[in-house]
Amino acid sequence: MSKSYQYFEEFIQAADYACQSAELLCVSLQTFDPDRLGEMMVSLHQIEHIADQSKHEMMNRLAREFLPPLAREDIILLAQEIDDITDAIEDVLMRIFMFHIQMIRPEALAFAGLIQRCCIQLREMFQELPNHRRSTTLNDRIVAVNQIEEEADRLYCDSIRALYATRMDALETMSWNRTLEQMEKCCDLCERVANSLEMILLKNT
Repeated sequence: MSKSYQYFEEFIQAADYACQSAELLCVSLQTFDPDRLGEMMVSLHQIEHIADQSKHEMMNRLAREFLPPLAREDIILLAQEIDDITDAIEDVLMRIFMFHIQMIRPEALAFAGLIQRCCIQLREMFQELPNHRRSTTLNDRIVAVNQIEEEADRLYCDSIRALYATRMDALETMSWNRTLEQMEKCCDLCERVANSLEMILLKNT
């Protein structure tokens, strides 16, 4: 591994940006104030922008790297997939803003919690990556992400059913349908990262 650039450390940092975004989403929904939504969006975009810069720096370093710790295509895949999570979390808050949502549904709060749990498991997963041959918990983190994603699938199904069982304005129904769909996507993306890492580890074992 390059002494001047630690790819595994950068994966941890990328996962931490996703965690920061998820935490900010939780806070934004738990203390929801439509008048402060713009401020929250700016803060979330700042995290996403820094995460993007970090990913581009990794790509620039990789282009000049003689012997990276993993195959180049695997590093590119993981970097992009982790960055996709941070982007997707930002998109949740953007939808709430664009659709002019004025009150947060309980299902959305539950979803935000699942997204945060997924991101935390991913960060812990990448913290174990440098010692993956000796780690006794790395596989547990991968399994945990898959289990949380299954919770998210059930929550999404129940949430959409409850949404259409409630008499409400058609535009409001559409707004929440698309917002909840985006929240479910965040958990799907977390699972995709966990599954990708599992395949990469199997390939390198």
